[in-house]
Amino acid sequence: MSSAFAQALAYVDAQRLAAFQLQPDTHVLGAIGHGERNEAPSSMVCAWTGLVTHRPGPQFEVWSSRAPVAIETYDSIRCARNDEVLFGFIEFDPGNAGQFQRRALEHYAKVFALIDAYGYPHLLRIWHYLPQIHLEEDGLERYRRFSVARHDAFLGSGRDIARDAPAASAVGKREGTAVFAFLAGKRRGTPIENPRQTSAYRYPVQYGPRGPTFARAACVTWGQQDQLYVSGTASIVGHESRHAGSVRSQTEETIRNLCALLDESRARAPAGTPEWQRLLFKVYLRPGVAQDPVLESLRNTFGDELDVLVLEADICRQELLVEIEAVALRASA
Repeated sequence: MSSAFAQALAYVDAQRLAAFQLQPDTHVLGAIGHGERNEAPSSMVCAWTGLVTHRPGPQFEVWSSRAPVAIETYDSIRCARNDEVLFGFIEFDPGNAGQFQRRALEHYAKVFALIDAYGYPHLLRIWHYLPQIHLEEDGLERYRRFSVARHDAFLGSGRDIARDAPAASAVGKREGTAVFAFLAGKRRGTPIENPRQTSAYRYPVQYGPRGPTFARAACVTWGQQDQLYVSGTASIVGHESRHAGSVRSQTEETIRNLCALLDESRARAPAGTPEWQRLLFKVYLRPGVAQDPVLESLRNTFGDELDVLVLEADICRQELLVEIEAVALRASA
């Protein structure tokens, strides 16, 4: 396959975001913006999360493409696509008490309708930013209602959860709209599960009526490059949270889970496949939790030259203080 459409990811500030459009043979597929809202160029699809950043000014995750992209709006979803991949986002008001689950299902169904209509039927990576994630609504926490809605949307679209669940993250913010941002492709990714953890969609009912519908990671090949999308990962072994109250111990357990996923992806790769050559991390910290122990633990494992973005967010389980997601890159075999 030609490498003309290889996708790339970078973490940048507002100044560098504007410079992306001036680079030859580089086209912005989409961006996810964090921090105080800043007007992105009108020619760019940009989802805003409302999360607080640990860097000055707004910060962006920018997905770029070597091929030109077409920007469109489909049933309230802003999206951009090239011949291999589609980036899009949808946001919606969570509504009054008792409305969130229905609205989440409706908007998830719109995502599936879009990717099916445009011919990118395989959801590869999705990010969910949910206001008041721990709010109790009719006796059930909002995150658990979201898990029910997501599960129903997958089954309602005719998808098989074990085969089609993407890499994903779901974190909370204090107010504002719910935001789903996603990557979808014409080819299916390879789901990767963590041998140290129960698959999220097989969690016991103590975590809610439906388990979270996502794979622990997903591996995708774009041209001559493999990308591993590692889902939001926390201090969970089996299905149980570990090290309540200690951000350092939770981070170290989380890193063990990240390493297990990297090892599992290597074990499933063809003989002669290179090691992962670059890692980008996104850290979610519960508000008030210090970032230094997290960054120190990451450096101790992955080296001093970290490519990392730190954000404040409510983690899906109230006892968890930190969650880390990652993207790994390497030349394909």
